[in-house]
Amino acid sequence: MKKIILFVVIMLIITATSFAQTEKGNWLMGGSGEFSSQKTGDFKTTSFSFEPAAGYFIAKDFALGAGLGFTSSKDEGDADAVSAFSFAPFVRYYFLPLGTGAKLFGDASFGVGSVKYTDSQSFTQWGIDAGPAIFLNPHTALEISLGYGSLKIKDAIDATNAFRIRIGFQVHLGGSKKS
Repeated sequence: MKKIILFVVIMLIITATSFAQTEKGNWLMGGSGEFSSQKTGDFKTTSFSFEPAAGYFIAKDFALGAGLGFTSSKDEGDADAVSAFSFAPFVRYYFLPLGTGAKLFGDASFGVGSVKYTDSQSFTQWGIDAGPAIFLNPHTALEISLGYGSLKIKDAIDATNAFRIRIGFQVHLGGSKKS
Protein backbone atom coordinates (compact mmCIF):
# COMPACT_ATOMS: atom_id res chain seq x y z
CA MET A 1 0.00 0.00 0.00
CA LYS A 2 2.83 2.41 0.84
CA LYS A 3 4.39 1.77 -2.60
CA ILE A 4 1.10 2.61 -4.33
CA ILE A 5 0.70 5.86 -2.39
CA LEU A 6 4.33 6.81 -3.10
CA PHE A 7 3.83 6.05 -6.82
CA VAL A 8 0.68 8.21 -6.99
CA VAL A 9 2.41 11.14 -5.25
CA ILE A 10 5.43 10.90 -7.57
CA MET A 11 3.19 10.78 -10.66
CA LEU A 12 1.23 13.83 -9.47
CA ILE A 13 4.44 15.78 -8.96
CA ILE A 14 5.83 14.73 -12.34
CA THR A 15 2.65 15.66 -14.23
CA ALA A 16 2.26 19.02 -12.49
CA THR A 17 3.48 21.97 -14.51
CA SER A 18 3.78 25.70 -14.01
CA PHE A 19 0.08 26.58 -13.84
CA ALA A 20 -0.14 28.36 -10.50
CA GLN A 21 -3.29 30.46 -10.84
CA THR A 22 -2.75 32.63 -7.77
CA GLU A 23 -2.73 36.03 -9.46
CA LYS A 24 -4.77 39.02 -8.30
CA GLY A 25 -8.33 38.89 -9.66
CA ASN A 26 -8.58 35.09 -9.84
CA TRP A 27 -11.12 32.97 -8.00
CA LEU A 28 -10.59 29.91 -5.82
CA MET A 29 -13.36 27.30 -5.41
CA GLY A 30 -13.25 23.83 -3.95
CA GLY A 31 -13.29 22.08 -0.64
CA SER A 32 -13.00 18.72 1.01
CA GLY A 33 -15.16 15.90 2.25
CA GLU A 34 -14.81 13.10 4.75
CA PHE A 35 -16.48 9.82 5.61
CA SER A 36 -15.50 7.77 8.63
CA SER A 37 -16.72 4.68 10.40
CA GLN A 38 -15.31 3.94 13.85
CA LYS A 39 -15.73 0.96 16.12
CA THR A 40 -14.58 0.59 19.71
CA GLY A 41 -15.67 -2.70 21.21
CA ASP A 42 -19.38 -2.94 20.38
CA PHE A 43 -19.75 0.84 19.96
CA LYS A 44 -19.91 2.06 16.33
CA THR A 45 -20.05 5.64 15.00
CA THR A 46 -20.47 6.75 11.39
CA SER A 47 -19.64 10.32 10.32
CA PHE A 48 -19.85 12.39 7.14
CA SER A 49 -18.67 15.93 6.48
CA PHE A 50 -18.58 18.25 3.50
CA GLU A 51 -16.83 21.63 3.42
CA PRO A 52 -17.13 23.68 0.20
CA ALA A 53 -15.25 27.00 0.05
CA ALA A 54 -14.73 29.96 -2.30
CA GLY A 55 -12.25 32.80 -2.29
CA TYR A 56 -10.95 35.73 -4.30
CA PHE A 57 -7.30 36.75 -4.80
CA ILE A 58 -7.08 40.37 -3.64
CA ALA A 59 -3.32 40.37 -4.33
CA LYS A 60 -0.81 37.98 -5.89
CA ASP A 61 -0.79 34.76 -3.81
CA PHE A 62 -3.22 36.23 -1.19
CA ALA A 63 -6.90 35.18 -1.10
CA LEU A 64 -9.85 35.98 1.14
CA GLY A 65 -12.91 33.75 1.20
CA ALA A 66 -15.37 31.73 3.20
CA GLY A 67 -16.35 28.12 3.68
CA LEU A 68 -19.54 26.37 4.66
CA GLY A 69 -19.42 23.21 6.70
CA PHE A 70 -21.86 20.38 7.22
CA THR A 71 -21.19 17.41 9.49
CA SER A 72 -23.42 14.52 10.49
CA SER A 73 -22.46 11.84 12.99
CA LYS A 74 -24.59 8.92 14.15
CA ASP A 75 -23.92 6.39 16.88
CA GLU A 76 -25.27 2.92 16.20
CA GLY A 77 -28.44 2.42 18.23
CA ASP A 78 -29.23 6.13 18.58
CA ALA A 79 -32.42 7.33 16.90
CA ASP A 80 -31.02 10.75 15.92
CA ALA A 81 -27.79 11.91 14.34
CA VAL A 82 -25.75 14.86 15.58
CA SER A 83 -25.56 17.49 12.84
CA ALA A 84 -23.60 20.72 12.63
CA PHE A 85 -23.55 23.65 10.21
CA SER A 86 -20.86 26.32 10.13
CA PHE A 87 -19.71 29.45 8.28
CA ALA A 88 -16.01 30.30 8.40
CA PRO A 89 -14.27 33.20 6.61
CA PHE A 90 -10.61 32.46 5.78
CA VAL A 91 -7.37 34.05 4.63
CA ARG A 92 -4.91 32.10 2.50
CA TYR A 93 -1.39 32.87 1.37
CA TYR A 94 0.74 30.91 -1.11
CA PHE A 95 4.25 31.63 0.07
CA LEU A 96 6.80 29.23 -1.43
CA PRO A 97 7.02 27.74 -4.93
CA LEU A 98 7.90 24.03 -4.91
CA GLY A 99 9.35 23.35 -8.32
CA THR A 100 7.33 24.27 -11.38
CA GLY A 101 3.85 23.03 -10.42
CA ALA A 102 3.34 23.35 -6.69
CA LYS A 103 3.28 25.99 -3.97
CA LEU A 104 3.17 25.86 -0.19
CA PHE A 105 0.20 27.65 1.33
CA GLY A 106 -0.97 28.70 4.75
CA ASP A 107 -4.62 29.10 5.66
CA ALA A 108 -6.34 30.53 8.75
CA SER A 109 -10.06 30.64 9.50
CA PHE A 110 -12.47 31.70 12.23
CA GLY A 111 -16.11 30.70 12.12
CA VAL A 112 -19.42 30.28 13.84
CA GLY A 113 -21.98 27.53 13.68
CA SER A 114 -24.72 25.50 15.26
CA VAL A 115 -24.75 21.89 16.40
CA LYS A 116 -27.95 19.94 17.00
CA TYR A 117 -28.53 16.70 18.84
CA THR A 118 -31.60 17.01 21.06
CA ASP A 119 -31.38 20.81 21.12
CA SER A 120 -29.34 23.38 19.20
CA GLN A 121 -26.23 25.04 20.58
CA SER A 122 -24.00 27.62 18.94
CA PHE A 123 -20.25 27.29 18.68
CA THR A 124 -17.16 29.14 17.53
CA GLN A 125 -14.24 27.54 15.77
CA TRP A 126 -10.83 28.47 14.45
CA GLY A 127 -8.14 26.65 12.53
CA ILE A 128 -4.75 26.99 10.89
CA ASP A 129 -3.46 24.73 8.12
CA ALA A 130 -0.42 24.57 5.84
CA GLY A 131 0.76 22.30 3.07
CA PRO A 132 1.43 21.95 -0.64
CA ALA A 133 -1.00 22.79 -3.44
CA ILE A 134 -0.01 20.53 -6.35
CA PHE A 135 -1.33 21.93 -9.64
CA LEU A 136 -2.53 19.02 -11.78
CA ASN A 137 -3.45 21.28 -14.72
CA PRO A 138 -3.93 25.03 -15.32
CA HIS A 139 -6.99 25.21 -13.06
CA THR A 140 -6.97 22.33 -10.57
CA ALA A 141 -4.85 21.81 -7.47
CA LEU A 142 -4.66 18.84 -5.12
CA GLU A 143 -4.06 20.12 -1.58
CA ILE A 144 -2.65 18.19 1.33
CA SER A 145 -2.36 20.07 4.60
CA LEU A 146 -1.57 19.60 8.26
CA GLY A 147 -3.42 21.73 10.73
CA TYR A 148 -4.66 22.47 14.19
CA GLY A 149 -8.14 23.63 15.14
CA SER A 150 -10.39 24.34 18.07
CA LEU A 151 -14.17 24.23 18.51
CA LYS A 152 -15.96 25.70 21.55
CA ILE A 153 -19.65 25.03 22.13
CA LYS A 154 -21.29 27.99 23.89
CA ASP A 155 -22.18 26.37 27.24
CA ALA A 156 -19.38 23.78 27.32
CA ILE A 157 -16.62 24.19 29.87
CA ASP A 158 -13.80 23.07 27.58
CA ALA A 159 -13.05 23.47 23.88
CA THR A 160 -12.32 20.52 21.60
CA ASN A 161 -8.85 20.87 20.10
CA ALA A 162 -7.52 18.65 17.32
CA PHE A 163 -4.58 18.10 14.97
CA ARG A 164 -5.73 17.20 11.48
CA ILE A 165 -4.67 16.12 8.01
CA ARG A 166 -6.79 17.40 5.14
CA ILE A 167 -6.90 16.44 1.49
CA GLY A 168 -8.97 18.43 -0.97
CA PHE A 169 -9.18 19.98 -4.41
CA GLN A 170 -9.32 23.62 -5.44
CA VAL A 171 -10.31 25.00 -8.82
CA HIS A 172 -8.54 28.24 -9.77
CA LEU A 173 -10.53 30.37 -12.19
CA GLY A 174 -9.12 33.37 -14.03
CA GLY A 175 -10.50 36.79 -13.25
CA SER A 176 -10.73 39.71 -15.62
CA LYS A 177 -7.95 39.81 -18.20
CA LYS A 178 -5.62 42.80 -18.23
CA SER A 179 -5.27 44.49 -21.59
